[in-house]
Amino acid sequence: MSDTGPQYQYIFTVTAGRSGQGSLTDLLRRHVPGCYPAFEEPAVNRRLPAFLANYERRFRRRFVETHELLGRGRVLTAFDRGDDAYLEKIARRRLRMAERILERQGAHIYIDVSKYFARGLHRGFTRILPSFALIRLVRDPLLNMRSFLNRGKNFELDNNLPDRVSNILCLDSADFEPGEFYLWAWCEMYLRFDQIVADHGVTRAVEIRTDDLHNPERINAALDELGLSHTLVAARPPVNTNISQGLRETNVQRRDIDLFQRFTARLSADMKRRITYFSDYDPARLHAS
Repeated sequence: MSDTGPQYQYIFTVTAGRSGQGSLTDLLRRHVPGCYPAFEEPAVNRRLPAFLANYERRFRRRFVETHELLGRGRVLTAFDRGDDAYLEKIARRRLRMAERILERQGAHIYIDVSKYFARGLHRGFTRILPSFALIRLVRDPLLNMRSFLNRGKNFELDNNLPDRVSNILCLDSADFEPGEFYLWAWCEMYLRFDQIVADHGVTRAVEIRTDDLHNPERINAALDELGLSHTLVAARPPVNTNISQGLRETNVQRRDIDLFQRFTARLSADMKRRITYFSDYDPARLHAS
């Protein structure tokens, strides 16, 4: 447990990423007094001139706002090895960072809006926090996959590989197409949320779907379920960081639907049952051109 005791409240987000974290952060910042929504922190705080920005970013990610504090790098390998002592060490550093922010902001609720928590850091936080709440932020899996592919990122920068025994959904990915890695990550994060809730007796846990982020009724209900005092949420257009970053619109095509069907054919009947999102998910109907 943190040295300063349990006076602060912690809420973590479990998500595959590319699921509306920016919109959720904005909602929390505007409507939940006394909270600090941390959007994939620690961010790199650049201070040097623009022509040195790339060198500074690499330096700071290695030595200051490190990949490990973010939830990448050695956190992913420690999770694969079952090195919970290392994960606890990083979680304690993250907790000290969060407490300093809360003290500075005069806040008492820390809401970690990040895709990294359930990729390994959760194993450390569950060892040091007596209680916490969870948000499952989940997007249509094909839109999620396509959004990642449009960005052209390195999958292994933010994820372990599907064949690692540390995973719930352990699959041989030798013949995976690129999109299947992101479909696997979507499923794995969905399953990890349920596992964390069950293993650690999490009593305040809600699911928010990306489409609901501009549904005031659903957001008001979700904040109530989390036990958060809040102002009344009103309708507002969602934040689209693809457009703001000059990336193309996320559109599902027929080949994406075919890939989804190929991927889900790899799943056992038990896994399909456990991923309850799939119980009424029909991508051909939802994404008919």
